Amino acid sequence: MKSGAKFNWTRRNFLKTGLLALVAIPLVQSCKKTVEKLIFKITGTNHILGHRLRTGDFPKPSKTINENIVIIGGGISGLSAARWLSKNNITDFKLIEMETELGGNSLGKQNQYSKYPVAAHYLPLPNHSNKNLIDFLHESDIITNFSEDGIPVYDESQLCFTPHDRLFIHNYWQEGIIQNYGLSEEDHQSFKMFDEKMQFYKDTKGKDGAFAFDIPLNLSSKDEEFTKLDQLTFKDWLLANNLNNAELFTYLNYCCKDDYGIGIDKVSAWAGIHYFCSRKNTQNEVLTWPEGNYFIAKKFLPYTENKTHKNVLVYSVKTTENKVELFVYDDRLKTSTKIIANKVILATPQFVNKYILENRNEISKKFEYAPWITATLALNKFPIGEGAPLSWDNVIHNGFGLGYIYNQHQMLNQYQTPFSITYYAALCTDDLKSERKRLLSNTDDYWKKVVLSDLEKAHYNISTEVISLELHKKGHGMISPFPNFIFSEEIKKAAHPIENKIYFAHSDLSGISIFEEAFYQGIKAAKELMHDTALDS
Repeated sequence: MKSGAKFNWTRRNFLKTGLLALVAIPLVQSCKKTVEKLIFKITGTNHILGHRLRTGDFPKPSKTINENIVIIGGGISGLSAARWLSKNNITDFKLIEMETELGGNSLGKQNQYSKYPVAAHYLPLPNHSNKNLIDFLHESDIITNFSEDGIPVYDESQLCFTPHDRLFIHNYWQEGIIQNYGLSEEDHQSFKMFDEKMQFYKDTKGKDGAFAFDIPLNLSSKDEEFTKLDQLTFKDWLLANNLNNAELFTYLNYCCKDDYGIGIDKVSAWAGIHYFCSRKNTQNEVLTWPEGNYFIAKKFLPYTENKTHKNVLVYSVKTTENKVELFVYDDRLKTSTKIIANKVILATPQFVNKYILENRNEISKKFEYAPWITATLALNKFPIGEGAPLSWDNVIHNGFGLGYIYNQHQMLNQYQTPFSITYYAALCTDDLKSERKRLLSNTDDYWKKVVLSDLEKAHYNISTEVISLELHKKGHGMISPFPNFIFSEEIKKAAHPIENKIYFAHSDLSGISIFEEAFYQGIKAAKELMHDTALDS
């Protein structure tokens, strides 16, 4: 959620979690006073409208309309499907989105001080084999041209400026995220052994000739030597490979939480290794923008112009003899409509699909989603602290959250006031269902205190400089790949089209919630639809 994916395993380090421990820490008095007086906003998914989906409380349709193709869901998968259809001269479609804006987990916003991300905020440079994504980045002017040997050349203004990252540890900001002092010889050896194993998996191919780990995930080897890694947790794999080291565990736990919302004791070993070995681009750069990946999401919008209905909830989808019937509720007009379509792409997660499709409960049970909370703060002044300067990515060692991003980092006038930062935290100490309840049941004041007290660890008295704070709650923030999930029959069944009329596109069908997988799933669904349409004719 914080990033979309890591480009190598030296970018993140050492974050020990524990909500209970955090809550037990007394808040400083200044933090308490600031919580009461600062300008505060709560945003998030449309929980009220979503609750109606669970209760089924909708008025009867007041009219019936006909459409050719309907795309349900305006996240990256839905937008990618819309683009692919358009580029193949299929423009007779409509896109329906429950929220007020398109973008999904790539949504970004803007206040009077800065643009800022709500969730995913960067994209690692894609593998050279990911031709479809490279073509999209080229048409979006993110790739400006290609070298003589075909290597993409990126717009330098969209590559992350230096300094990239820093770590707050022992009351000091050090450059980079890897702890560079205080490690024993045993610690160093454990990290070295881990790096060697990751390099092996990064270079290795299976009997089918495919890389053991690749992006999109569908390109990865199906060789059992690698797929069987999905049967155990990452921590169990580490122990089996003599990598029982507390400092290494802390580092890897942070990395896995950042991309999957869960730590090494819960995440599949296959997914844990994929995090480090799937990216083959040796440039080790990332693309980033003040508004995060919303910058990329907006590149899809020309393909949806005059084709989008927002604040509209689809509450039932079913096939008839020759068509697909959709029942939708317009939250602004407070009316329902029946839509009869030829084809439908469901670019919605499986926890939504189980409510709008019949007989999907068993399939959806395998899909688990980590809850997240992010917070964007505007600061009058920034108590930067001793050591390395304010960076794009800033991590507090032994903090509760996953660090914060300096939103104005890509601006020419970087160090301007007021400062704008976005803080991230994945909630996974307990089981995810309990964490989700905790996210939604705890008061707004509670979460304000959590955010500010965590930041106070590295920035003493920062709460007195807060001008505004906006929380964004995401109960189902990202798919979490527990063991026996990525190669499961449930994923295959969930992705399989229904009667050549309903097609599925969402990153949870890859088992990994990153931009590249959402982009791929949208294209895949559009291709399936086009293939069946050609057969129909």
